[in-house]
Amino acid sequence: MIYLLKDFGLRTGTVSRENHSRKETVMGATRFSLAIVAGAVLFGMAGCSGTVSAQQQKSAFHDRACASYPSRSNPWHISNLYDCSTRTLYVPYHLWTGAEWDGSQTPAASCMHAAATEFNVNGTSVTRINGPVQWTNQVTGTVESIWVRTKADGSKIQHFTCHGKGIGRVYDSRIGRAHRHWAPGRCKFPAGNGWQVGKRRSCNSTSIEITEIEIDEDGAMVHLTFKWWAGQNLDHIYRYVPNYGMANAWDQRGS
Repeated sequence: MIYLLKDFGLRTGTVSRENHSRKETVMGATRFSLAIVAGAVLFGMAGCSGTVSAQQQKSAFHDRACASYPSRSNPWHISNLYDCSTRTLYVPYHLWTGAEWDGSQTPAASCMHAAATEFNVNGTSVTRINGPVQWTNQVTGTVESIWVRTKADGSKIQHFTCHGKGIGRVYDSRIGRAHRHWAPGRCKFPAGNGWQVGKRRSCNSTSIEITEIEIDEDGAMVHLTFKWWAGQNLDHIYRYVPNYGMANAWDQRGS
């Protein structure tokens, strides 16, 4: 069986993407990959092709996620992320920080965890996440536990906190811009329980739709990709890699 994956609106200079079930290297790890993307794609089997509905895509992902695997020792195994009975996902908060995860599902009340990570976004933008630390939110006046996310070049300082639906910004400072503050409850990253591939979910004037989860031949997550809206405007598409953090950010503004 071969899945041909078309583009999902990325403004990266490449307008289409094909991902056959093939051997390739990503982040230094060699594996056979099979990606299931929400939305219309081209599907090929035994030389035939046609349009596959979003429901068929979800069913294909469900079958792949719930297949029998000889080993489930990897904490990022799909069995730790996907509930075959409810057809919903648990997205680890650690996927955002890039911190090591032990495979256990963290309750929202204890979603803050230690992080001291560094990763390159799009291969060039060195980014660091540290925390948690205590910080007073100017909107609410309360002391909150937050992660500090910074660019190595000093161009950006952001504060993030977590809740039942994910991780959201509460502070943003960039060179040449006014500082911005928000109350907790927004989402910049999908985390926790109740997520579904291809279903948009709202969080206080922001919303997210997970568009792709790629798993390898052993059933371990390779990456997760999602769209992020500010209000009703599609702002960015992001890709995250386990034990790394944000690998890609594709700006969709003006597209």
